[in-house]
Amino acid sequence: MERKFKSYFFYIVLLSVPFVVLEILLLLKYPNTGLGRIISLPMTFLVNGMIILILSSLVYFLLKYTGFKVVRRVILGLTICLTLIVTVWLYPQDSSKHISKTIVEDIKSLWSK
Repeated sequence: MERKFKSYFFYIVLLSVPFVVLEILLLLKYPNTGLGRIISLPMTFLVNGMIILILSSLVYFLLKYTGFKVVRRVILGLTICLTLIVTVWLYPQDSSKHISKTIVEDIKSLWSK
């Protein structure tokens, strides 16, 4: 039982790392002070935590009862993508356009150089 808990905990930590790193990068690149950040930061961690718990439970169930290893990798990849999208979507921007539009414009400007 303890080993299963350790591997399950490992998946949760592994899936949490990308959105935490993205949140730190967003805070450094697009600083935002105010009520929006105070509300959105805990909400982002809560929503991403729920996504990770639900989908990692699904992976654990699939491995335990079906043994589909390919499905596990697909669900884990989709979980990482979904948490990154939610992190960018919930990040507040007070003064200018939404952060997703700003990121797209930054990427376009890098490609045009």
